Amino acid sequence: MSNEARERSRVTLAEVAASCGVSRMTVSNAYSRPDQLSAELRQRVLATAEQLGYGGPSAAGRALKRGRSDVLGVLLTEALPYAFGDPGTVSFLHGVTAATAAAGLALQLIPARADSAERLVRDAAVDGLIAHCPADDDPALAAALRRRLPTVIAGGPSTAGPDCVTVDNEAAAASAARHLIELGHRRLGVVTWRLRPDGYAGWVDQTRQATACYEVFRLRLMGYQRAAAESGLPTTAVQVWEQPGHSIADGCAAGHALLGVPSIERPTAVLASTDVLALGVLQSARELGLTVPRDLSVAGFDDIEESARALPPLTTVHQSLYQQGQDCAGRLIAPGKAPTLLHPTLLHPTRLVLRASTAPPPEWP
Repeated sequence: MSNEARERSRVTLAEVAASCGVSRMTVSNAYSRPDQLSAELRQRVLATAEQLGYGGPSAAGRALKRGRSDVLGVLLTEALPYAFGDPGTVSFLHGVTAATAAAGLALQLIPARADSAERLVRDAAVDGLIAHCPADDDPALAAALRRRLPTVIAGGPSTAGPDCVTVDNEAAAASAARHLIELGHRRLGVVTWRLRPDGYAGWVDQTRQATACYEVFRLRLMGYQRAAAESGLPTTAVQVWEQPGHSIADGCAAGHALLGVPSIERPTAVLASTDVLALGVLQSARELGLTVPRDLSVAGFDDIEESARALPPLTTVHQSLYQQGQDCAGRLIAPGKAPTLLHPTLLHPTRLVLRASTAPPPEWP
């Protein structure tokens, strides 16, 4: 910045008022309450401000004075590029923005994985915060709660204290597993997204499943296991593979790990904890020369738009991530006053959508 620009940046509202021969309140009203001034006076104040290099009153100062910023924050557990590339997150954010736009509010995205996540939460000039599927012990979520900032959690953890908008993940996952078992499948493979933020990829034992710090996936695994146990299947009938990333490529890698074994050891059906991972499993099956659903059944979770267009179309658990986004924002929006919280947990409905990716198991052992 040049010396001249630096000097211009120091121009204050009081200097503009003195140059115009008006009060400081008149200058402030020219920006924030233009209906209080005549058009001629407002134009004279703005022209003087432009000539002096005054950029207008501090947005942070105005928010502090009013006691609100008219901005809601979304705390994301992933880097921003991921948020705009993941179909489920995009649908959720679409719902959030629909609600905030209707209320005349702005939105601030806060990437929780950044090293400065706690600071970003502490410094965010927002009236309320939506935490999108954080870990049970997420430090950024803890920072929001220490601020006593009105907070709604999307997905879970549902026991963290604030409102939570989610689905019955355990029951929904159990319905998908039960469907496959009723078709006759007795060897089930499961592909789950990360259970802990440690980058682990591989087979998952019961201890790691039970201590997973992401509630959404912990409950979905519990649902799969519950359905198997209720059907009399041994715990060894359900083999779980964890993938640290969430993309079709990650699902494909997990699929190769599950399916690239002798046929007698291969699962006859795979349950994926998200549709994105399920689409990757479909790709791995094709690469291994398996036909779905003749040789292998695959079921997902989420019912993203791509699932209905998959080859074959994907059996999955439907949930409306768009509506959940709307409801998360709606729980923080209270016209004319600071956001208030309503009820602790809102469970959205789910349903199992049967498509062509599931069928009875093949005849071979």
